[in-house]
Amino acid sequence: MMTKTAEEENLIADIEEKRKTGEISESKLHTDDRILARITDGIYRQPASALRELISNSYDADATRVIIQTDAPRFDQITISDNGNGMDIEALARLIYHIGGSTKRRPDGASLHITNEMNPALSPSGRRLIGKIGIGLFSVSQLTRHFQIITKVQGSDYRLVAEVILRTYTEDDLESATNRRNTETVQTGTVRIVSVSASDVDAHGTDIILLDLRPQAKELLQSKDIWDLDISGPLETQNVTPQFACQAFI
Repeated sequence: MMTKTAEEENLIADIEEKRKTGEISESKLHTDDRILARITDGIYRQPASALRELISNSYDADATRVIIQTDAPRFDQITISDNGNGMDIEALARLIYHIGGSTKRRPDGASLHITNEMNPALSPSGRRLIGKIGIGLFSVSQLTRHFQIITKVQGSDYRLVAEVILRTYTEDDLESATNRRNTETVQTGTVRIVSVSASDVDAHGTDIILLDLRPQAKELLQSKDIWDLDISGPLETQNVTPQFACQAFI
């Protein structure tokens, strides 16, 4: 049985109420300092590493297709689109309050339609999970501090649009996060969520739009060598279904 925090319950209620009016719900993002230290330690500093994490999340959401699009040669933004299960209001609220963690491989994942009802180590359709949704999204902090999540579940008549702005850390912040060993929760950013009407009721999936890419990230992405890298390695090691396809359009 999933236990919601008071903040989660309040956000869910606020989104539900404002879904009918088109008003925006706002909230703070939090994670623990161990996750912050891991992300800022350089593990995701190559664009391919962050994209790999997002592709893994799409696979775990039972997507059969992932498309990566850029606005080359500018590289001001990158869009990662999949046709996976998408997230409903409760799943999105859980992600916001656990953006550095994951509901995957936990019994409460089934109640959010993130994991299999019989086995929390599997996706709803039975795939072995290979990613961690919270870390996957937080990994993009090496590429940008500003991104959008546009998500829809099958059967709903609306899409959820979340605009995330991650906090910029000073060197002292990063050193402190690296040295601490407890699980102190720290604020990592803000999010604004709005519901928009959708006529394609049967559609489902998630778009992650990385906006205002950092200068260092843009410089890396403008190198052809980066796009020649193989970003499918981790998927191949997990016996990925042949029906899963990833395409990149530079």
